[in-house]
Amino acid sequence: MQKHKLIELQKIIEEKIGSLKEEVEIATNARLNPLYIIDSKDEIESLVWTTRIINSILSRGTDRKQVQLGTTKMRLELADTIEFENTLNKRIEELNLKLKESNNLRESDILINEIGCVLGHLFNLKSDGDEAQTIEIRD
Repeated sequence: MQKHKLIELQKIIEEKIGSLKEEVEIATNARLNPLYIIDSKDEIESLVWTTRIINSILSRGTDRKQVQLGTTKMRLELADTIEFENTLNKRIEELNLKLKESNNLRESDILINEIGCVLGHLFNLKSDGDEAQTIEIRD
C-alpha cells in the first residue's frame, strides 16, 4: 500500500529539520559565521511552516474523509496533495513580491533561499517515491 505523498514529504522535512538543528548547535558551539547560523535558522522556520501546512491539510483530511464515504482514498489524497501544492505556489508568489520590494541585499538572500526551499518541496511533491528517497539520501 502506497503512503500518502504528504506523509512521505513530512518525514523528509522532519529529518531535514533535525539535521539543521544539529548543524546550528554545532556551528554555534564552534562560533562559526553568524550569517550561516542565521540562514540555517531561517531555513528551519521555513520547514516548520511547511510541516504546519501539511499537518493542517492532513488533519482536515481526516474530518473530510468521514463525511465523504463514497470518495476513494486515492482521490482524497490527491485532493490533499493539490491543496498543498496550491499553498506552496501561493507562498512562492508572496515571496516573489517581497523580493521585488526588497531593498536590502541580506533580506533578498533570505527570500531567495526560502523560495528555493519551497521549490524543493514542490519538486519532492511532484516526484514519485523513488525520487523523493533519492533526494532524502542526497541531502
